[in-house]
Amino acid sequence: MGLLVEIQRDAISDTTPASTLLRKCLVLAHNLDSNLLEDWVRHELNGYPKDVEVPDYRRIPMHFKANLTNLVYTVTNQPVPQALVAKAAGDSDIGTFKCRQAIATISEDKIKDSDTLVVNFDNYALVLERKGIFDSSYNVSQFWGEVPSPSVLGIVDAVRNRVLEFALALSKKYPNAGEVGGITMKEPSVEKTVNQIFNTTINGNAGVVGNADNATVNITVNQGNFGDLRQQLMRQGIGEDDIKELEAAITSEPQIGADKKYGPKVGQWVGKMLGKAASGAWNVGLQAGGVILEKALLGYYGLS
Repeated sequence: MGLLVEIQRDAISDTTPASTLLRKCLVLAHNLDSNLLEDWVRHELNGYPKDVEVPDYRRIPMHFKANLTNLVYTVTNQPVPQALVAKAAGDSDIGTFKCRQAIATISEDKIKDSDTLVVNFDNYALVLERKGIFDSSYNVSQFWGEVPSPSVLGIVDAVRNRVLEFALALSKKYPNAGEVGGITMKEPSVEKTVNQIFNTTINGNAGVVGNADNATVNITVNQGNFGDLRQQLMRQGIGEDDIKELEAAITSEPQIGADKKYGPKVGQWVGKMLGKAASGAWNVGLQAGGVILEKALLGYYGLS
């Protein structure tokens, strides 16, 4: 039985732990020489570091609550609208729980389906008071976010589904993928195809190859939110090193004019990425790459 067939069987088996499935994917990544697959598998197995953006399926909306008190009354479990918290904190992404745990810690024997997971936000309590979110006669004694445990447990199924889709798509194109002496990413045509399959199945994005116009690229980036920008660019197959280079450029050029003309550093980065698209180093067509970068960057700058 080949490695791809083993992975497919483990992906549909409820008795095979997700961590075991991912270890086989790590072997597959090694045999393919695929850095994209290897990085994703290692993050799922070991947890996502703070400097790595988590995938969409690990981003879970939170509901905020607070305990309030004054000299006379105590109010417990007071719901706090997410929009008000985001405005007071100056962080549009604060209402999203980014689950960075290793996948082995996400299981029903560790997290009960009926549980509500609590994220402590007491350090924001004073900020909310000063912004007038609550009646001024009350003090915030506790402030927290709640995450439904079924949403966290759903991460395991999301990983299984993605692995299955990847293995099925890969075996259809390269039946001997993962076997010793089989295909390798050292062949440019194979690298391009495998990366496209990865971005389609693991990142949950079909990507854009060849020609494209604004109507065929669906990218949403909130103004000034580099986390959004990072996530969207990663979904389009742009690597971490290129994204870090862009972040440094944007830090020095945080705004652009109404004429939508980028600063010299950001413009240089865009030119570099279009060169990669033209050469095939970035797995999109030249026109599609231009549309992707335009939508993502103009969204970040608030000019989309």
